[in-house]
Amino acid sequence: MGPVLGRSSYIDDIAHGAATWDQLCDDLDALLYRLRYWNISVSLPKSEFGKRMIPYLSHEIRAEGIRATPKNVKGIQDLPFPKTLKGVQSFLGSLNYYHKFIEDFPVVAAVLYELTDDQVRAGRDLLRAKEAFAILKQKIVSTPMLRHPDRSKPFVIIPHANQWAACAVIGQEYDGVIPSVRFTGRVLHDAELRYHIAEKEVLAVIRVLQVFKALVEGCPLIAYTRYSVLKWVIKSKTADGRTVPWGVALSHYDLDIRKVQRDEDGLAAILGAGITPREHLDEVAENLIPAKGRIRAPPVLSVEMLEADYSGVVLSFDGAAKTSTKQGSCGCILWQLPEWTILDARGFILNGVTVNDAEYYGLLQGLGMALEHNIQDLVAVGDSRIVIQQVQGLINCNQPNLQRRLAECQVLEKFKLVRLVHVKRDFNQAADYLTSKTLVSGEDWVVQDEEEKEHLRVVSKIPEQIMKPPEESAEVLSVEPVGAPDGSPSKDPGPHLWAQEDSPMAFQDTPELAILSVGAQTGFPYIRLGDVTLGTEVQ
Repeated sequence: MGPVLGRSSYIDDIAHGAATWDQLCDDLDALLYRLRYWNISVSLPKSEFGKRMIPYLSHEIRAEGIRATPKNVKGIQDLPFPKTLKGVQSFLGSLNYYHKFIEDFPVVAAVLYELTDDQVRAGRDLLRAKEAFAILKQKIVSTPMLRHPDRSKPFVIIPHANQWAACAVIGQEYDGVIPSVRFTGRVLHDAELRYHIAEKEVLAVIRVLQVFKALVEGCPLIAYTRYSVLKWVIKSKTADGRTVPWGVALSHYDLDIRKVQRDEDGLAAILGAGITPREHLDEVAENLIPAKGRIRAPPVLSVEMLEADYSGVVLSFDGAAKTSTKQGSCGCILWQLPEWTILDARGFILNGVTVNDAEYYGLLQGLGMALEHNIQDLVAVGDSRIVIQQVQGLINCNQPNLQRRLAECQVLEKFKLVRLVHVKRDFNQAADYLTSKTLVSGEDWVVQDEEEKEHLRVVSKIPEQIMKPPEESAEVLSVEPVGAPDGSPSKDPGPHLWAQEDSPMAFQDTPELAILSVGAQTGFPYIRLGDVTLGTEVQ
């Protein structure tokens, strides 16, 4: 029946509407002819014609739009919080049928998807989950009317992103007001959690183009964003990394990007009743942060991190393992700065470990060595991104063996200040050499030979990565607390990334070095590079 109503998929019901009565009669005549031709019978008592509203598969369809109408609204309102994980999953499964009617569904539901059965049965740490449950119940019994899409009019995209999700509403303007047409969104992947909020808005827009491709393709699009990244991704000729596929995906569409700093800047006034201003959504989300959302973005800091005359101790560590025998080793070196003399260097043999286990043991053994020397302020350098970022809380730790190693890292609390730095393996040659030699020898050892110590000093390239050159002037790279580019103080406690509009520097990948301060350290360090200011809070 595709040629008749322009549709090719039906269940056992047919719902069709038309703009005018004459058009509806013509469509009905063509439909009945086709049913008669194929000897398909229709139940007349169950049929309705010429209605302004019809119920259809737990939905209410009108000329103005479509609304969800769950069968048991009273039961949903009185539904208590489930006592088992299966009950939570059943509730979420029922909402999936109506997810396109629920604004910011991934933002609210994320905390429920993270629950475990033991946690639900014990009633442990369920405050955020119960609040999300109550919000979703309210949303499902008061769903907004979604307008029918009109492909003769431009579609409006309003993205919204936070720490753990990227969502968007797609609408169309009628008489100066933008009612909602569809809602969509998704929870961010682990790698995407470290993106700046401006990049997450790009993900939200791309989500719309992927989910509603058949709907919006070939139509003009208007996107209201709070940042200039979207425009830069499309127009920049210097894009690299992850921005390249974004630019390719967006280039296929007629996209008009309009920047709004705040919802009060004209946008809130034209939003339809079914669309919540972005800032109000942020306020609701503050109490619903899941474990994934608590992962902090890495601070944007200078690669030359330490002053040339810095006096202190640096730990370099590494780990290795043979997959066939599960035997491994780790090497740890304590360097005394500013002379870069070796305070202590040891190799340890490990049994029944993986490579990541060995890297963790390298850090743990090195921290133990530092405590033996009564060191309270330490810079720890390693080439394992997994270990560094899991300890920092930047990526999740799911493997049981690594979870045990991560739990042992509570020894960090014994230090006044620890800064964790990731470098490429090429710069960590000293610890790598010590680890390899230990694995070959098959036994623990302490480096005491002066020639061995001299070799470690020669092959180590860590100073090139974490030290400022002595001749570098403060005019080239200065660190100073600043406010926003307009001179106003920062009010947002979250991560900031400020730059001149259309500046590619602000949107490149995070530097190789990431730093974590463990201890009482507050304030807003910022790095000023030329006319671009980058900054983030260090917690």
